[in-house]
Amino acid sequence: MPTTVNYSITRGLPWDRQICVKSRRTHWRLKVTDLNAYIQVDDNHKKEIYATVMGNNNILLSLNADETLDLPEGYLSYDVWATVQINNRTSVYQPVAKGRIHVSTYNSITPLEDDDAMELRYTQRTDYRRTFSWKDEDGDVLAVQSAFMQAKDADGNLVLDIRWYNTPPSEATIAELPESRRGYLAPSAGATLELHISNLNTIAAGSYTYDLFVKDSVGDWDQLVKGTFVVEEAVSVEPV
Repeated sequence: MPTTVNYSITRGLPWDRQICVKSRRTHWRLKVTDLNAYIQVDDNHKKEIYATVMGNNNILLSLNADETLDLPEGYLSYDVWATVQINNRTSVYQPVAKGRIHVSTYNSITPLEDDDAMELRYTQRTDYRRTFSWKDEDGDVLAVQSAFMQAKDADGNLVLDIRWYNTPPSEATIAELPESRRGYLAPSAGATLELHISNLNTIAAGSYTYDLFVKDSVGDWDQLVKGTFVVEEAVSVEPV
């Protein structure tokens, strides 16, 4: 019987997970080949999930950002099949994992005027993206010509300093920036701006205060949002 594992995907963000296939009797890791993985996007269509065998013989499932953006929101069924080497003489093509994937759209945050603080949460060594919508009294989204976001620790030391780019920079460009500035703020279709913190950022786990300022069309600066920026420690010591 395949192992049942449920996952979650945020549309527009890359996704990957590992599956370890073990013998139910001995609990030893089994060798797998000939992988196939699919997610049921509707009653008549399945989308293929990229699957490969890693050096530790785990199965790696992955979808890039464009592929997750194409998924419909909701709970989608998936399954993974592989040829499993049972012993030295026997290999069987069989299901090894199944379950449901909860697909949701990444947050489009519309700050409220009366909000004193808004918490943002970030996991180390991950790509983080959030859109912010600043609206006028008629509900129309306002554009800005510049912005910056900073976060500081309890001693007032600057740990994050994200700047504005009219066009989002490449990851290669971001990698050359000072550690605290590895990310960007940039225009976003249908919203005021997008905040991106790169996985190349080295901010330590902890809780920080932050604020995000924007420059409106006439050149005035306004504080769009402020609050607590929580950086959660990653479980893995090194990326796989």
